[in-house]
Amino acid sequence: MTELSFAKSFLSTLDSRPVKLQSDYVADPKTFEPKGPYTLPRMPHPMRRPTTTPTAPGSAPSFRISLKSLRNPPLDLTLSAQTPQTSILELKQAVAEHLGLKGTEKIRLLYAKKPCADSKSVKDVVGDGVSEGKEGPEFSVMVMGGLPGASGEGKEAEGENSDAQMEDAPVTAEGSSGVKVLKSEEFWENLKGFLLQRVRSQRVAEETLVMFREAWLEKGSSLK
Repeated sequence: MTELSFAKSFLSTLDSRPVKLQSDYVADPKTFEPKGPYTLPRMPHPMRRPTTTPTAPGSAPSFRISLKSLRNPPLDLTLSAQTPQTSILELKQAVAEHLGLKGTEKIRLLYAKKPCADSKSVKDVVGDGVSEGKEGPEFSVMVMGGLPGASGEGKEAEGENSDAQMEDAPVTAEGSSGVKVLKSEEFWENLKGFLLQRVRSQRVAEETLVMFREAWLEKGSSLK
């Protein structure tokens, strides 16, 4: 048999068979030759699992928090890797540690000119507007009474002499002064914030502010 005749007979045999198996095709178990499972060879060096820890879904973002004060003592502190669950008390403790204070009783934190309670978190004060990759909120710091010994012992005597000289020297005020300050709404808003820090009660602070303002309108409006 020549190669050409063999090829023709082989192709004719293939044409008689279906190109694809039918959907209901079932192999005959009697004629089916079972084959053993194929096992891949082992690698010379086993693959290592990734060591990076995936971020848990719903985890809180981290951001930086700025704590600044322009008064005594001057302060510009930045806390990195903070979360929205960070409490105001923890921020005060960081400020106390930075300034060398023993406690947080004299430290006040303000956000948007409003005092922040120790029991609240950053999320309670700022809200959900802070996300990862953005600059965090900025809090204003007030140390009631200033920092003890911040001016140094050498400046105490100088301060006493300057106080004696200022009694005879004329006082030059910048901006609004006198009765004009008392007539501005900004003065009463600042006074309200101060009272709220001291008494720590919204109701008592508002009642005291109303009493002060009514007394000023009744007796102090005649001042010039």
